[in-house]
Amino acid sequence: MQTQASYTFSFLREHDIPALYDTFVAAFADYVIPIKVSREEFAMKFKREGVEPTFCAGAFYGGQLVGFILTGLGEWQGIPTAYNAGTGVLPEHRGNQLTKRLYEFLLPKLRESGVEQCLLEVIKGNAAAYKVYRSIGFGVVRTLDCYRSPVGELLLSGEEPEPTVDIRQAVKPDWKAYAGFCDISPSWQNTKEAFCRNPDQKLVLEAYAEEQLVGYVAFFPRTGAIAQLSVQQDNRNQGIAKALLKEAIKHTQAPALLLLNIDQTSTTLANFLERIHLKRFLTQHEMLLRLQ
Repeated sequence: MQTQASYTFSFLREHDIPALYDTFVAAFADYVIPIKVSREEFAMKFKREGVEPTFCAGAFYGGQLVGFILTGLGEWQGIPTAYNAGTGVLPEHRGNQLTKRLYEFLLPKLRESGVEQCLLEVIKGNAAAYKVYRSIGFGVVRTLDCYRSPVGELLLSGEEPEPTVDIRQAVKPDWKAYAGFCDISPSWQNTKEAFCRNPDQKLVLEAYAEEQLVGYVAFFPRTGAIAQLSVQQDNRNQGIAKALLKEAIKHTQAPALLLLNIDQTSTTLANFLERIHLKRFLTQHEMLLRLQ
């Protein structure tokens, strides 16, 4: 452990990103769920989550970046928001309250810039991080579940949807219509804005019954990550979501489907995912800090 007085804090710039990637990989190598990303995937994460380098706070020791907060900027439920897209500290520098000190450094700039709240997710069971965020003033707003299963283990066969459903690729996604199908708000990285920002290949498939739009799935074929999946309330339990996923799999290169940060209060979606054998592998707390 290093001495407290040795650290300096500054906001990052574009030329810091290569070092930031190296620090990110090293900081998350021993995480609860080890995170491995390529430089290309790291750049996609920046785009998808709206990360602004000049709002990312870095902790330096002897000129080396040893801790950071990645900050995404945008609106969350209509309010100017800073999203924590990742906090990391190198193992040998933990125990120096760097996360708390990074926030102390970051928050004045956020307030001056008109940001009204900070949002983040923390893994349930990561007691140390949870305790730090609580001490800064974050409170839990909801609990989110993550699901993943190999494509071959999913139960998507059975009777065809009734009425007959036509699955089409959306040329121009109708996000306003989709919002009317949803019982829950998507997490930061699954919003319409995040989906559209992501430079990775993406697809939206729509389900039509008697020429009426009744469901959709928005996903990333390369990774198998599903950002949004919903069916119009009156058309549920008719096999439409299954039909959408079956068609999505045909376009997916990844060996598994992945749904991150699904609001736990959506029992309808949770029950469906369990029925088709998508397995919950992680639970997170979504936390919010009001600045105004």
